Amino acid sequence: MNKYRIATWNLDHASNSSRSVALQIEQILLINPDIIVLTETCEDVDLSIHGYCGAKTHKNSYGKYYSAIWSKMSIETVFPTYDNITAVCTKLRTDSGCIIIYGTIITYADDKGIDGKSKRWEEHNKAIEIQGKEWNSFIEAHPDCVFLVAGDFNQTRDGSKQTYGTKHGRDLLSIQLNKNNLVCLTEDNFGELGKLTPDPKTGCGWFRNNIDHICISKNDFELISADAWNHFTNDGIYMSDHNGVFVDIVLHPQNK
Repeated sequence: MNKYRIATWNLDHASNSSRSVALQIEQILLINPDIIVLTETCEDVDLSIHGYCGAKTHKNSYGKYYSAIWSKMSIETVFPTYDNITAVCTKLRTDSGCIIIYGTIITYADDKGIDGKSKRWEEHNKAIEIQGKEWNSFIEAHPDCVFLVAGDFNQTRDGSKQTYGTKHGRDLLSIQLNKNNLVCLTEDNFGELGKLTPDPKTGCGWFRNNIDHICISKNDFELISADAWNHFTNDGIYMSDHNGVFVDIVLHPQNK
């Protein structure tokens, strides 16, 4: 059985003064993913010394890496993307065949755009359309491969009220997922399921609603489980402002 663990985590501009890279790496190694997409990461989060191969986007204006893919499997190819700061795409070879990994950030609510005039959520909605078309181009160019997209989608998808994102944005993403024959594996309310715990610093029993997601080609896998981890340690030390998520899946042998 070709079982793999896929994870994604936004590290909240890793290596800033309020986040410990050592704790972030310790948490990643505890989860022990076969593939992990990291967003808002940096070169200090170096998993190569732990047996991973990596591919990264260009640095953003803060000198960080927006996205990185780390894999225990060899990376055969790194593809150019529409935005070499936001999105990174690689081709990996597994025992079940090839898999294309697209790691990304779908931009946040208050991104003002290049001209600084965009309205709230406008750039987010544009990015969904642009990235959906790019996903399709990779899928069509590599029909023999499983396609997987993961990262910070900046929207909740668990049906909760008054959480991050808009109905319109969620609908737009659902359309792109359906067009590309993709299914999102991380739409659960992980807090309600007991997979996340309340933030100890808020004192109000609040736990995060997940906005980081993992999506994969339908019919190419069997889902074993979807899970999450807190953005803070057991001692209440913040590692990020995002929880992480991971899925355990079995990839079907590819005879496309």
